[in-house]
Amino acid sequence: MADSGKPLEGRTALITGAGRNIGRAMARRLAEAGADVVVNVRQNKEEGEQTADEVRALGAKATVVTGDVSKVEDVRAIFDHATAEFGPVHVLVNNAAVRPHQPFLEITPEDWNWVLGVGLTGAFHCAQAAIPGMVEAGWGRIINISGRDGFSGILNRAHGVTVKAGIHGFTKALALEFGPSGVTVNTVVPGLIRTTRPAEWYPTLSYEEREKGIPVRHSGDVDDIARTVRFLVAEGEYITGQAVHVNGGEFLVT
Repeated sequence: MADSGKPLEGRTALITGAGRNIGRAMARRLAEAGADVVVNVRQNKEEGEQTADEVRALGAKATVVTGDVSKVEDVRAIFDHATAEFGPVHVLVNNAAVRPHQPFLEITPEDWNWVLGVGLTGAFHCAQAAIPGMVEAGWGRIINISGRDGFSGILNRAHGVTVKAGIHGFTKALALEFGPSGVTVNTVVPGLIRTTRPAEWYPTLSYEEREKGIPVRHSGDVDDIARTVRFLVAEGEYITGQAVHVNGGEFLVT
């Protein structure tokens, strides 16, 4: 049994979209808790290796695997790699997403399918690959990363909003079905988080303007999300089917 300082010792965590920002921070936090980490990136293996190096520096094992989660054959290869390296996946974090801004009437069917394929269908593929092993072990944790826009909406991102809203519906369905098997499933919903993404990804309002409307008067850090994920995975046994909002009070859920 893992000691209190390493509650995830002996567990394997697979994080999609883990090459940088929130994905990398989550990898570090789960490694600190004792988990070995499978770092998935779509194609930038160099970024993935940087994440893996940070995990190894914390005393955990890490491996990097490229693959597009929107493609079921890639997901099968990702999980085959994870199992060959570390055994069954006990913790799945569905973090991979794309976030284009497009007016609704300019979204093509290809655009729509791309955004939903990565963010929603990808979570479906990964969960289907992970859950049988979790059920067999009688223990599993799935964290789906959503976004405030899935609850409040946002201009010019109909496809992205649909993904983020759908992710929490997906969470609730899995939580109900697999709770009796020892698998918890939760959504973590970041608010305004400072990352390395270019400012033009958020053209409607600057960070500084948005911070004025946040009760705590500042944006969050990637580690705010990572610490929340660590808690839900390592200590949140009685929490499932929930959307945990991490936003400094910018968006209040009743």
